[in-house]
Amino acid sequence: MKFKLIFLSVFFTFTLFAQRASDGELFFNNKQYTKAQAVYEGLLKRSPNNALYNFRYARCSYELKQMETAIKHFELAGKRYPLRNLYLGDLYFNTYQFDESVKAYQSYMSTLKENDDRLRECEQKVKQVENAAHLLKKVDDIAVVDSVVVNKNDFLRFYKFSSELGSLTQEPLKLKANKVVDRIKYTTQRQDRVYFSDSIHGQMDIFTSIKLLDDWSKPVSVSEAVNSPANENFPFLLLDGVTLYFASDGENSIGGYDIFITRYMPATAGFLTPENVGMPYNSPFNDYMMVIDEQHQKGWFATDRYQPAGKVIIYSFVPNVEKMIIRTENQDSLRSAAKLKIYRKASKAEVDTTWTAKEQMQEKANQIEFVINDSLVYTRINQFESKEALKLWNELKVLSSDLKSMRTQLEALRRQYEDAVNEDARTTIAPKILELEAKITEQQNLISFKTIQVRNEEINFIQKRL
Repeated sequence: MKFKLIFLSVFFTFTLFAQRASDGELFFNNKQYTKAQAVYEGLLKRSPNNALYNFRYARCSYELKQMETAIKHFELAGKRYPLRNLYLGDLYFNTYQFDESVKAYQSYMSTLKENDDRLRECEQKVKQVENAAHLLKKVDDIAVVDSVVVNKNDFLRFYKFSSELGSLTQEPLKLKANKVVDRIKYTTQRQDRVYFSDSIHGQMDIFTSIKLLDDWSKPVSVSEAVNSPANENFPFLLLDGVTLYFASDGENSIGGYDIFITRYMPATAGFLTPENVGMPYNSPFNDYMMVIDEQHQKGWFATDRYQPAGKVIIYSFVPNVEKMIIRTENQDSLRSAAKLKIYRKASKAEVDTTWTAKEQMQEKANQIEFVINDSLVYTRINQFESKEALKLWNELKVLSSDLKSMRTQLEALRRQYEDAVNEDARTTIAPKILELEAKITEQQNLISFKTIQVRNEEINFIQKRL
């Protein structure tokens, strides 16, 4: 009888386990990655070394843009599934681990036949990664004034520059397969010339037109040096009338749109070969719409790096007269600077001497660095979309302030203990130290719990809205 009970228990456990694996596969095949991920997470608790479960869990994390988690489980999946190296190539690339990315792509390419079309695609990716690795050695040390996450469909209204620079307009342009792109038009301050993007044969190019007496000249391609077989968009001309910024997703891009610079040469009546402006302006994601106000020493550019669909982050910064390359042997620090996860904050003197002390304090209070998930980092409190999440954030802020005060008190008590002249004094101080240490541990746990609450509330709110 006992043997039968054990057998039935094992049988039902195995059946339940098999059913869960079947559910996971169903969700996975139907691209319901959130549900599939939850199933495979449960399966991995029972079989943490299972190659298939790790691979599927990693794939779900990849699709959900949880990069670090995806990397971890693709690595745990081992070499059983060669396709994991293709995903690892992408993931290492997007996290700026360029050497590892090249190795992963090459490992995947070694499994393909010579006539496989995917081989050429991978070769192009390797070229992008190698280009990115080269740019990582020349990261510009810029002073950031501000950053704000906005809706992509009207991002230009957050570019607060003087009309002396001219004007920019943005309108949606529908292409084939219901694809919608930005049609950008730049008009000079004198309103005598325009540079604009438009679609030819399904791709975006940049055109220019001159104001005549009663009309505009027929639009012409700005230059063969600028327009390529890829997409070119987001033009802006400096006040000097010769320096043009634009974005391209061509072969010299390191991923998506990159920002390029070129200059008009009157002697040849053409533009020079465009140059990639490098990092931190460009990334493996889409980066575009560089605007530089040389008179007021301020610049802007937009990027969708680590942002959810439909959102971009706009950085305003102080342009360097000459490039200031970051010199460091710390690769993690260099990657963070290239990603703009860390940066030098622009000083008052660099930005605007008319700011009052009160305005500066308010600006500083609004600046935060809070990780929502692997692909979303808030840098200002007004980026919270959920009112409840913002309320929890303010509670977290109070808890963190209290913790700081506790640590200051603890340091003072420890100094008193060290400076005590006799054992009686130490005996009196020691219990206070132990009590405060316990309170600090409790406060740290409370802060960790509150941090998770803030993240979950904001993520749930965003997912419901989508």
